[in-house]
Amino acid sequence: MATRNIKKKVEQPSIPSDPFELFMRSKLIELINVKQAHEQKWGVERIIGLVDEGFRTKVWQQNERIFIAQKQRDEVRLTKAVDGMKKAYAALDAWAVENKVSECPDIKHCQHLMQDGSIMVVVETYEDAMLFDQMMGHDDKRHIWCMEELELVMNAEVIKETMALKRQYPQAQMVRLDKPPTKFPKGGKSGLDDFQGDDGVLEGSRMAKVFDTAAYGSRTSQKAL
Repeated sequence: MATRNIKKKVEQPSIPSDPFELFMRSKLIELINVKQAHEQKWGVERIIGLVDEGFRTKVWQQNERIFIAQKQRDEVRLTKAVDGMKKAYAALDAWAVENKVSECPDIKHCQHLMQDGSIMVVVETYEDAMLFDQMMGHDDKRHIWCMEELELVMNAEVIKETMALKRQYPQAQMVRLDKPPTKFPKGGKSGLDDFQGDDGVLEGSRMAKVFDTAAYGSRTSQKAL
């Protein structure tokens, strides 16, 4: 697939590190890479659902050996179990080729991890959205949008105004301004229009007179020196 995927972080074990945890995570990363390559080519849990019951059971049993080795903290057994699971994925690949199973179609998509923890996926067509969900496996955290749906969302007047600005200023970036009122103690929700003005700065009581200017202004003549 021609895609822009979310890169999963490789988390470093806690410090001070546990020697077995270091070894375990390193081995599991190797397996994750093999698993992801298989899923990108054939789809998530697709081939395991097509093979016969005996084949499927053997794959699941091999995966269970990894869990047991982790619980027992046995590096030797974990190595053998991970290597065996790699061979299981290779066997699934070979079965798919032998049985002429079609590979995943090239679904162009872009993924974005949102601040609420959900995953936004954008594809070209509604058919692509359905196929993507089928091939990649349904995920409740993921919401898939096609370009036609995004066009409906962007028909809102406020978005149209934003689009006009972005056409005129391509470098413009849309940001969020409706912060909580607590962030603006002297303003309101917008943080801009609700600030208190300074219109009343010049208002107040009149100051008492110090000099009687009227007395000087009433003199119509002055003696010349």
